[in-house]
Amino acid sequence: MNAVEHFAAQLPPEAVRRLAAARRSRFDPPAASPRDLDVETARDHVAVRWGHDLCGLLNALVRAELAALARAMRAPIAEAARSPELRAALWDRGAALERGDLPADPALQPRPVLLGGHLVVQAPPRGAYPPAPAWPRPLPAPRASRPPDAEPDTLDDLLAAADRAIGVRLGPRGRDKGAWGLRAAALLGVVERGDAEPDWRGDVELKTVPVAREASGLWRVVEDPAIAMLDHAGGMAKLQRTLWLARAGAGDADATLVSWYLLEWDATVARLARRYLHDRPKGPRGSDARGLYLHKRFFADAGLLATLNGPR
Repeated sequence: MNAVEHFAAQLPPEAVRRLAAARRSRFDPPAASPRDLDVETARDHVAVRWGHDLCGLLNALVRAELAALARAMRAPIAEAARSPELRAALWDRGAALERGDLPADPALQPRPVLLGGHLVVQAPPRGAYPPAPAWPRPLPAPRASRPPDAEPDTLDDLLAAADRAIGVRLGPRGRDKGAWGLRAAALLGVVERGDAEPDWRGDVELKTVPVAREASGLWRVVEDPAIAMLDHAGGMAKLQRTLWLARAGAGDADATLVSWYLLEWDATVARLARRYLHDRPKGPRGSDARGLYLHKRFFADAGLLATLNGPR
């Protein structure tokens, strides 16, 4: 019995029925199981739907359910503990249950981090990124802008320009939501043309992704970045080779670049893109235009968070 099966067996009946009738995530189809399932059938549904995703199961539980499970599992946690602490303690219990007498091995049981109160497993980096002075990366000190005189000739030149842009303050954004992205691209010597092909020489797409620090010092992605308009023929082409520029607030409505991450398309990235791309309204009020967005979870699964918080 894995940890998900064991925890499902310990949950109160009302919690199991609720989970059996809920989606595992917003990207999965609605659950087919009705709310009036008998308890044992509901437990089987939960065990099958979450499989080995212990983090996903714990993230789906509300505080009262987490507290009941912690009591059932005799987890060493204070009675007044909040949901994040309960999730972390229960993950430790579940991980210990699954490995038995074996020592902990991060390669087999990657330890999740708490972001936004939920457990997140940071996949290892899959592409190039700059060295960090410490983990998690500190907010870089302000530095002077030194954009290249012309568009970089090579990928190495482009990444060198990205290195020089880290810490440069972008200034107040104003009403244009894309202003920071345009300024970041200009720091790299690239003019965003909005064409179907990627920004730099038709080879590398530049995208900023907004990040913020938790109280713990860890970084998280705070909103889903836009990829393209829904009717844009080159939407998926913009993810074939993407230079993600992590952008954070720097006080007084300012922003700066914290780091960069070059992600190349492969079978894993393609699978993640298909899972996490979604569309929603984009454009001025009253418009019926829709845009393609990439859900925040993509950046944990594709390795960007690990380049900010440290590979684990």
